Amino acid sequence: MKYCIWMLCALVLTITGCQKNTDHQRQDAPVESSVDEPVDISIAFLADIHLHDFFVAAENLSSSGLPTFPGTNNPVLIRSMQAQLNSTRLFNENYFVFLAALDDLAQRGIKLVALPGDFSDDGQPANVEALRRILDTYHERHGMRFFAITGNHDPVRPFTRAGGKGDFLHQSGKEVAVYSPDHPRCQSGEAWQCSHAVREWGYADITQTLNAHGFLPQPQDVLYETPFGTNELARRGWDWCDEKGTCIFMPDSSYLVEPVDGVWLLAIDANVYVPKGDYADRQFNGSGNAGYNALLTYKPALIRWITSVVKRAEKQGKRLVAFSHFPMADFYDDTEMELADLFGATAMQLRRMPTKETTAALAQTGLKLHMAGHMHLYDVHGPASSSSQASPGLVNVQVPSLAAYQPGYTVVTLTAEHTARVETVIKKDVPGFDALFPLYAKEWQYRRQAGLSKWDEGILSASNYLRFTDSHLREVVRQRYVGREWPSEMAQYFKAHTVGEVLGDTLCNAPASGFSDHFLARPAIALANDYYRIRNAGQFADIGNREEIYSGLLPVLSACPVPEDKAAAQAYAFLKIVAVSAQRVDKTTWVVPGV
Repeated sequence: MKYCIWMLCALVLTITGCQKNTDHQRQDAPVESSVDEPVDISIAFLADIHLHDFFVAAENLSSSGLPTFPGTNNPVLIRSMQAQLNSTRLFNENYFVFLAALDDLAQRGIKLVALPGDFSDDGQPANVEALRRILDTYHERHGMRFFAITGNHDPVRPFTRAGGKGDFLHQSGKEVAVYSPDHPRCQSGEAWQCSHAVREWGYADITQTLNAHGFLPQPQDVLYETPFGTNELARRGWDWCDEKGTCIFMPDSSYLVEPVDGVWLLAIDANVYVPKGDYADRQFNGSGNAGYNALLTYKPALIRWITSVVKRAEKQGKRLVAFSHFPMADFYDDTEMELADLFGATAMQLRRMPTKETTAALAQTGLKLHMAGHMHLYDVHGPASSSSQASPGLVNVQVPSLAAYQPGYTVVTLTAEHTARVETVIKKDVPGFDALFPLYAKEWQYRRQAGLSKWDEGILSASNYLRFTDSHLREVVRQRYVGREWPSEMAQYFKAHTVGEVLGDTLCNAPASGFSDHFLARPAIALANDYYRIRNAGQFADIGNREEIYSGLLPVLSACPVPEDKAAAQAYAFLKIVAVSAQRVDKTTWVVPGV
């Protein structure tokens, strides 16, 4: 029974949902609110799924050289473990955890599910079509309704283009390149195999494929509208014109839907693909670092529409929850300046941070609750969580990714008392999460024999999915963050010292009370591991009692002079950031009034 999860997954992907009649759909919808008998209504948010369906992606490839799913003869197209351990997200195991999360929601009876972007892992036809089949199946079986909005990895660019990756796993354990036939590496013969399934779809193909899951109105909707006065997919967007008078049509998938009487879901397409050069060239930057800072410039009419939606919701007594892919507020607990000073203004994904002016402008729309993704971390930023007070009345929730530490999803419950209760569910146990481990073991052996850099084989001993994501994070810290993104002097200093030695150099001989002797003797990179755990998961971070100890370091560090040695001074600044981050208020459950 070890690989029975594959049987379930294959079944899910081969069943195509049928359209139900309107009456049946209304019966399957969540219980509607009633003036006489108010009820709680729950909406689940699953952000940054990054679905890669390795079964479907392999269908149009020659099976010769492809690994097969352990225990079967079914070929799979998976990314290498080495690729996963240099990314902020997993690529392959997302498949299993996504199905496990949907099973959770079905068991809990939650019928409304929002997907705040990056539901695919680069908008490939294989992955978008697989997602549609999965969503169709859960809609048909459980009456669940899904509302997707595009993220920067759904259309990587606004219009379909060539795609593919150079780090798929060969059955021998080596990495091979698979690209679409229109990609230069296929046209030059450099690619191992070529397939249309790995192209990068643009808006038109993605929204049409998923039109029943948010992008077009459905018969059971009480209300559906877009900012454009039309629901026609091809006409939803903005005309952008440059100084030369050249105009381009930029798609936008924003919409407002009332799936249940009295509840409005506002799906905001916050993607901004800034043109490169002349508009006539039709070349665009990705939207990953643009977010709301760029949206205020490029989509001002969208802000006006959001403001009008908020006003109408208040006037009509509707309960409004907004969601998009990008954060509307600070997600690093007011440590942005310290991070920029230590790591650089563009490091630590700081380009993705909304400015205080941007957050204030978004707060002026009147939005009270916004659910975001993109950062692969959990955080809540609201009036009570920030000393800046830049977002009065606006609460921004960063929904964790199912593909990163700690993996989870968030549920917003609209209560009869007119509050929104925000709760996050961490996924620890995921059936089949280790099914691909034998293939990774072969990869590790290949890399060892070929003299290539090796990742920690211990990750294949993870006893559950949560521990697997922790091992993933630790390897990303070692290989990517400390390995490539930290200042070189600071990185070398941490690699050459123990935790105790770093604390001895930075605490001006004050005792580092509370840490165990075992932890003090560990390599100093353990401090980095703890910081990224806290940054990613907040109060969900599993670091024992060390979070409280780190918090207690702040007054000690503040009373100590900055060390003269450059690397030790950087370690001192880093520890102060860790101490501030560890002082976060408990955000495991958050209640937003007036929603």
